[in-house]
Amino acid sequence: MALRPLRNATISFGLVAIPVRFYTATKSEDVHFHLLHASCGTRVNRKWWCPHHEKIVDSDELIRGYAISKSKYVTFTDEEIETLETDDNRALEITEFVDLHEIDPLFFEKAYFLGPAPGGGKTYRLLSQAMKKQDKVAVARWVAAGKEQLVVLRPYDKGLVLHTMYYADEVRDFSAIDLESSPASEKEVKLAEMLIDELTETKFDPLAFKDEYRKRLLDRIRAKSKGKAIEPEEKEEEKGGEVIDIMEALRRSLGKGRGTAKPARARPVARRKTTARKRKAS
Repeated sequence: MALRPLRNATISFGLVAIPVRFYTATKSEDVHFHLLHASCGTRVNRKWWCPHHEKIVDSDELIRGYAISKSKYVTFTDEEIETLETDDNRALEITEFVDLHEIDPLFFEKAYFLGPAPGGGKTYRLLSQAMKKQDKVAVARWVAAGKEQLVVLRPYDKGLVLHTMYYADEVRDFSAIDLESSPASEKEVKLAEMLIDELTETKFDPLAFKDEYRKRLLDRIRAKSKGKAIEPEEKEEEKGGEVIDIMEALRRSLGKGRGTAKPARARPVARRKTTARKRKAS
């Protein structure tokens, strides 16, 4: 099924202009629930309540407001915001080319496929092939949805894909996280490296991974729709007082194969040995 274009834009670098079209690159397969009124099973509606007039207002009565002080706003209509987006700043203006590994994935937000608009096929292919050969990605600016977006264009398959990005001031400082001061020994690092080597693949295969939780949830939904009662599974009691031995956990993980490595815990052996000796004596 052919994808429908979302919007048009123009890639510009130097004196070259390439008309392109945006297409949704990803889709969510999450299972979504509706909120129902428990007593009758009717789906409830979301309403906007105005405490000043003490009534529910319709969506066509709403405007956007930016708070400049308590209870004081600068207001904008959708039309006023749209006037800020001119034809010039709708262009995807490439500012530089860099190696992809120079950009941390933390900055990536959303992904879109870019396809050529009528008349732009040749220059579109020329740009994507040149970037692929040079192993480069393009950093560009683009205004959309009331925001100047920082974006990255990169070669993908036989064309281009666009990633919207977070600005540096939108990414929180990692130093704000509390990190325990517990350095690892050289032996522990060596064992961890061996485990990494054992689980290393030459190429990532996304088809090898499935959403098992979604599958279980859909199975439960189908079963419940047929009248089957869902009973909660009994959870095993967590054993307290056990200390994780990192070296032992790493050793046990080695050679277990993919998907079977589990954290090993030190056993509370003292009590079990005493019990075993008593049984032997008897």
